[in-house]
Amino acid sequence: MLKGGVVAVGMAITSFAAQATPVLDGGWFEDTIQAVNVSSDFSPYEFTLLDDAFFRITDAFLVGDIYTVFETGGTTPLLTTSFQGFAAGFGDNATADNGWTSDRLSSAEILLSAGTYSLEVFGDGAGGLPAGFFVRLDSATQVVPVPAALPLLAGGIALLGVARRRKRES
Repeated sequence: MLKGGVVAVGMAITSFAAQATPVLDGGWFEDTIQAVNVSSDFSPYEFTLLDDAFFRITDAFLVGDIYTVFETGGTTPLLTTSFQGFAAGFGDNATADNGWTSDRLSSAEILLSAGTYSLEVFGDGAGGLPAGFFVRLDSATQVVPVPAALPLLAGGIALLGVARRRKRES
């Protein structure tokens, strides 16, 4: 009884921790800064990449905010948002996509190579505080869908079975 309760508590704590950072190819993740020169509510974002991935950030709430991303403990910015407006959104969150494509709200992206990261986001609060934003991690390589190859694989296995059966019968 006690062992099951400990496992349940451990799983609950693990699930909360998993929600406190963006997930690779998991869409937009919302965060907030409460004050200038203070890292965001969910910073640092800690993750390990096995392959290259894009880290993207966009303001989506108060016009005028600029966000800066640092590696935890670093003094040189990894990236700083600007008012550029990217060509297209991602289709998984209309609010975040609006910020990403708008030249009135700041956005930025950087290609990260494989490795372990701990990133902190700071904002200038120019549009007001608290200031919300979205981040996401997207694989740099396109994933080839496996289901397209499954009929070919199934057909090959079936032919091997038929050939083996005929060999036994003769």
